[in-house]
Parts: sequence; structure tokens; C-alpha cells
Amino acid sequence: MKFKKEQLIELSHPLLADQECFPYHPYPTGYTSASHWYIETLLMMDSHIGTHIEIPYHRNENGLDCKDWPLEKLIGEATVINVLGKKPNEPITLSDVKKYEGILQEEDMIFLYTGYDQYFHTPDWQPYPYIAEDALAWLLSFHPKALGTDASGIELPGIDTQELPGEPNHVNCFKNGTAIIESLTNLGAIENCRPTVFVLIPMAEGMDAFPSRIVAIKGL
Repeated sequence: MKFKKEQLIELSHPLLADQECFPYHPYPTGYTSASHWYIETLLMMDSHIGTHIEIPYHRNENGLDCKDWPLEKLIGEATVINVLGKKPNEPITLSDVKKYEGILQEEDMIFLYTGYDQYFHTPDWQPYPYIAEDALAWLLSFHPKALGTDASGIELPGIDTQELPGEPNHVNCFKNGTAIIESLTNLGAIENCRPTVFVLIPMAEGMDAFPSRIVAIKGL
């Protein structure tokens, strides 16, 4: 496989110490001198920092963790659904997503392009546009490998909380065998081109989610 660097699109935010919305603290533990640099780093982090993938163990004690999530579900073609202009706590509706009928294909990765990546690492990272339940059901009928958003979440809002307790959107995705990816970026760069996407995470036992380096390759 050969490609030009212009075909590579970064879909992940950088991880910045003490600037994430969840704990992320790297601690150097090595030693240095005037002539020698050597460190190792002890890292304390939340599994949901940065651009990250969430899988069934997040909501099901018997669900697959990052160690056992199938490799073939981390690589695939993607369709970007443009829902720019949605307001915080406004639903992404069935009519919004049905505009892509005839474009979506079975087992695509489906990415919701809200434009809310501009609020990442700011106090306005929440709330966000969410997916209405009937819109989600229609998208899941395509059995997507992953459902992603450049906002910080997909969940229905609660009355007194940012997200509805019980997280039905999460649960329905996981029951369908669909991973969730939150806080993507640069989706405008891959709109209308069906790129091949790689979600790079370690095979980490006991992890319900993991910050991810997600790369799209256009024009393969």
C-alpha cells in the first residue's frame, strides 16, 4: 500500500497535560544530568480522555474490553454525516440522517460532523447535539463498526444532568456491536470521500475505553 502524506488526515485531538476534561497526568520517573537524558513516565489517566473509543465493557460487566475488541472493527470505510448548525441539546433527527440513504453502506464507520470540535479543551465542551432515538435506530440498521462524533458525546440529555442516566444510546450501540467514538476532529476534511479509517488502540485488558489515534486515508 502506497500513499502520499496529503492523503493522511488526523482525526484525533492531542492529549495535553492538565488541560483534559478528565484526569491526564504524566509523571517523569527517570533521571537526567548535564550530559545524559533518560526518563520513563508514570501515567495516570482516565479512559475517556481526548479522542477516545468506547466499547461494550463500558456498560456491561460481561461485555468485551479493549483487549478483546475485534481488530476488524477498528478498520473500515467511513461516511461523514453533516449536521453543522445544531445547537447544544438539539437532536440530530431521523430526517437529518436519512439524507444519507443510498450513501451509507453496511458496516461503515459513521461519523457525525457537528463542528463542535472547536469547543474541545474549552469550558464549552458540553452540552452538545445528541442523537434522537429513532435516528440512532436507523443508523444502527446498517450495523456500523463505529458511530463517532466530533462533539463530546451522543447521549440523550437528562432533565437535571448532561446525559440521561442509564445511557440508552450507548447501550443500544453496544448491543448492536457498534463502538462509540467521541471528540473526533477534522471531519470536514473527509466529507464526501469515503476514506479508510484506522482506530489505533492497545490491546488493554480491563479497559472500557481508550484514548485513540485515529487516522483516515483518502483515496485508497
